Amino acid sequence: ALSKWPDTPDCKNAANALASRLIDNRDLRNALNPQGVANVLNAL
Repeated sequence: ALSKWPDTPDCKNAANALASRLIDNRDLRNALNPQGVANVLNAL
């Protein structure tokens, strides 16, 4: 849904929540790879 309706409030809130978690958690950032992130965001 994030890629289909990026301008909705729910998508904005979800993106902000993900960004906050990534900012706060170095281990989470280090565990991610670009292709995996793209796959997850496309699946949402």
